[in-house]
Amino acid sequence: MRDFTDNCIVLKISDYRDDDRLANVLTAENGMATLQFRGVKKAKAKLKPFAQAFAVFNARFTSTRGAFLTPIEPAMIQDGYGLSADLKMYAAASVCAEATMLALGDDEPHPDVFVEMLRFIKSAQFDGDPYYSAITYVCELLKLSGFYREYTYESEPKSPVQMLGYCQRHGYEKREESDMTRRALKYIISEFSKNFDVGLKSIESVDLYK
Repeated sequence: MRDFTDNCIVLKISDYRDDDRLANVLTAENGMATLQFRGVKKAKAKLKPFAQAFAVFNARFTSTRGAFLTPIEPAMIQDGYGLSADLKMYAAASVCAEATMLALGDDEPHPDVFVEMLRFIKSAQFDGDPYYSAITYVCELLKLSGFYREYTYESEPKSPVQMLGYCQRHGYEKREESDMTRRALKYIISEFSKNFDVGLKSIESVDLYK
């Protein structure tokens, strides 16, 4: 039985039974967890905003009924509509969410990754190119997971590798959209897949926005 109060970020939502949804979430102090939102697909369900990809909220989580955790009295910190409403933002965020679930996949605390995901969510919505923000996040995720590589840095990047080095040096600074960031994101995700021996289903969505 698990019973704790924590902040969480919803990384993935999936349908479950007739009226429920499951949410894969990253908590601040209790690692990865799977929540069950009971009855949330009903028209007047009060928990609909919480059963939304990239929502950030605080709640008590308990597993007293079944294998999944149930959120009790959740309090919204930030809804997920900002990232979900824009296709390019959603594509970038989906890549980051999927990579996070593959890199962690346990209930051990990962507060550094939680904080980094919060930075990405803010940056992707307000700091220009969401692909640039996604590159920065995945580079940090690899570093925090024990797979660090320093990429070639140039102040004016002209290749995907140089763009990765630029992201490592400058972090989530505001940057205009460019084709180079799309190419660099695909490159860093291929690096991620090699390190973790996995494939990212959402990587193809990056090509939708050339």
